[in-house]
Amino acid sequence: MITYQYEEYKPVRQIWTWLAILLLAVITLSWGMVTHMAIPDVPRHWDFGVVLDTPGQSAYVTMPPPSAGKAVPPQIELRPNLSTDDREPNAG
Repeated sequence: MITYQYEEYKPVRQIWTWLAILLLAVITLSWGMVTHMAIPDVPRHWDFGVVLDTPGQSAYVTMPPPSAGKAVPPQIELRPNLSTDDREPNAG
């Protein structure tokens, strides 16, 4: 009687798996080397000039800067019954 051995029951030799892994590594490395040699290296120019930090001097400003004589208004309004001298010492 002829017995047929199915493909999933045949063991794959270890040399073929290692050859497949090495072949994939060689293909990947050779592809990277070919693309590295094919794409030219272009010199880069990163001269952006001087970018001003002051908002009033920027070319992109939309409003004129406030005049130097004006005081800055308080950012947080105090409660009506609390003055600046009556604040708690640890309030910051």
